[in-house]
Amino acid sequence: MSLNLFGSPSAHPSTVENERLEQMGALEPIAARARRRAVRAGDTEIDTGHLLHALLESDERALGLVTQLPTQATRLMGYLAQRSIGFGRDWRPGEGANAIRPRLSAPLAPPGWSRSAAAALERAALAALIRDRGEPDVLDLLAELVSDSECRAAAMLLGAGVELQGTVARVRAAAGRAAEQDEDGAGEDGADETGRA
Repeated sequence: MSLNLFGSPSAHPSTVENERLEQMGALEPIAARARRRAVRAGDTEIDTGHLLHALLESDERALGLVTQLPTQATRLMGYLAQRSIGFGRDWRPGEGANAIRPRLSAPLAPPGWSRSAAAALERAALAALIRDRGEPDVLDLLAELVSDSECRAAAMLLGAGVELQGTVARVRAAAGRAAEQDEDGAGEDGADETGRA
């Protein structure tokens, strides 16, 4: 099932990017940060590695959920930092259809989303809907990135010694707890002095 947040794969990125970001709700800052990382690096696509880096920078819970040991955290952030400054960006083939294109010194247009990145964002939105939440949050997206063992983000995690299956379970459990806390808080806010909503 697709929520079609990203339109047609053939749509020109510059004509749909703002609409796509607006539809992401709470994930909009993550997506925007990932896009800026791709632009600065001269990458032709925003991939799951960009999303992972943006996510870990934006939410303090995320790194603790994916790395159980300090050495894992150090190694993972080292991978991401190296990629940001241009070392090792091509250590693995890209994720989407644009991966076969030669790398340009500077992008001619804003980069589009890789298929894996777009799918992860759409699955995160679907997971939130299944839980009766209006919008996905960072933990929904993190769970989807880790659960796709073929994507670049998962490969980076594996390279840092992160065990994917256990991490997915931890992140999904944390996302469920966060949703319950949000619901409890909303119930308390909606009650009057007698405790009635």
